[in-house]
Parts: sequence; structure tokens; C-alpha cells
Amino acid sequence: MLFLFSKFKLRKWNKLSYEKRFKCFVAVEKKVAKEFGVAPIKLELKYDDNWNCFGAFSVSGGKKVILINSKLIEDPKYRFHALETIAHETRHAYQYTVVNRDLRWFEFTAKKWKRNWQGYFGASGDSLMYNNQSIERDAQKYSIKFLKRYRWKYRNEPQWQETFDAVSYRYD
Repeated sequence: MLFLFSKFKLRKWNKLSYEKRFKCFVAVEKKVAKEFGVAPIKLELKYDDNWNCFGAFSVSGGKKVILINSKLIEDPKYRFHALETIAHETRHAYQYTVVNRDLRWFEFTAKKWKRNWQGYFGASGDSLMYNNQSIERDAQKYSIKFLKRYRWKYRNEPQWQETFDAVSYRYD
């Protein structure tokens, strides 16, 4: 998708249908998955006003999926949270791939991730515990790095800065 990240600028985003916005999400996920050397993960929108997450990576019956909160596609003020969420959840898909192979003795980070996957605290529990897990810290760090790449492109988009500040604050 040519000029993919330009489509997240407000003046262009507002002109896109939900279908085209979703195609942008899929294209971003493919780009991030390629960076990690993992297969693209299926994206699904979750329509639930009571769901307090922007997204979640899930594996059920061997099928991987990234759930995306529908408000990320419906409300333009959340478009940069969509970028961050897709990067964050695709990082979890990468982590999952890493921990589900034979680990070598020196892969200390991967071993830490594996222990974390085995005793994972969900987002609905204690937010301090949740945010300080090794796989969450790693995914948060990656999503900050991902957003920083586009700082110049979105320098005139106040919602990009608000998103970046919120993500950075959560990490700090």
C-alpha cells in the first residue's frame, strides 16, 4: 500500500471509509510482521463498548488473531493508538513465536518471556503487575520505538503527540 503512513494524517483519514481504514490496519500489521520475520496475523475488530483495551493478541486452537477495539477505526482521534496497538500486539505475536521453539541456553530474554507467558497477568487485573511483565515492557518499548520513526511525518498532528505521550507515560 503506497504511502500507507500518510493515510493516518487527519485530513486523509477522515476521507477513508471504515473498510479502507481497516485495510490500512492490515497493511501496518503486515509491515511489522515482516520486520519480525513472522507470518502476518489476522486482525479482527471487537465491537464491545465495555472492553477497556485497545487490542489483544490471542491464540486459540493454534489460530493467532489480533483483536482491535472498534473505536480505533471509528474515532479519528484514536488513529495513532491504532498504529501503536498493532505494533504492540504484533510484537506479542513475535514473542509467542520465539517462546514456542526450542530455546538455547544463552537465550535469557526468550526464557524470561517464556516464564512470563506461562504465568501471564491479564490487563483486567492489577495494572501495575500487568504493565511490569517482561513481555509487556518489551512490547511497550517496541511500540514507542515504532511511533518515534514517524515523529517527523506527524509533527503537525497534535493527536500523534498526545498518543506518544500517553504511551511513553505508561512505559515510564
